[in-house]
Amino acid sequence: MQDIFYEESVSMRDDRPAKRMYIVFTVLGALCIVFALFALFSLYIVWFFTDAEQTTMTQIIITTVIWGVVMILMIVGAVLMLKKRHSFYISYDYTYVSGDLRISKVMHQRKRKHLYTISENRMIKIGRYDSESYKKLKASPENKEDILTPNEEAGEGKEFFYIYTGTAVGKKILVLECRLEMISAIIRHLNKNILESEFNRKQWK
Repeated sequence: MQDIFYEESVSMRDDRPAKRMYIVFTVLGALCIVFALFALFSLYIVWFFTDAEQTTMTQIIITTVIWGVVMILMIVGAVLMLKKRHSFYISYDYTYVSGDLRISKVMHQRKRKHLYTISENRMIKIGRYDSESYKKLKASPENKEDILTPNEEAGEGKEFFYIYTGTAVGKKILVLECRLEMISAIIRHLNKNILESEFNRKQWK
């Protein structure tokens, strides 16, 4: 059988909410840095400008601990905020290589996380999102759904499809946003028919 390679990426159609959250978390991260510097400055004042005659060592230690904790919390907060701001820009990569479908999540074109490698012998059914077959699968409590697109509306030339498959943690319904050509590439490589019964079969003739 001829080797098949097919790759698609799906990005956010409307990234305005992601931009807003990016700005919010950037500002919060910057504020955490400012407060951390203020806490550091306060520690400097406590240790070098406190009147030793009017302040006991116990008071100095307590004040140091308080400002030290504040500084540590602000540093941790800054790191988390500045890291989290990239997680709102989400895209997905789908790669089909002769029997294996590989799905990865990409955050702000900076970090890639591999999610699934689905071999053809684990694929049970393929169909269109919101079809009757999909609704029956979704209704079963043993099937878990994973939406692998950042969009609520499909992009130009693309549709929402589902792949019902077995994984290491049970059966899952994977929802993809891709072109029909990708589904066609998968189906034509399989040696079994796993299309849902209501799928428009003339597409494959």
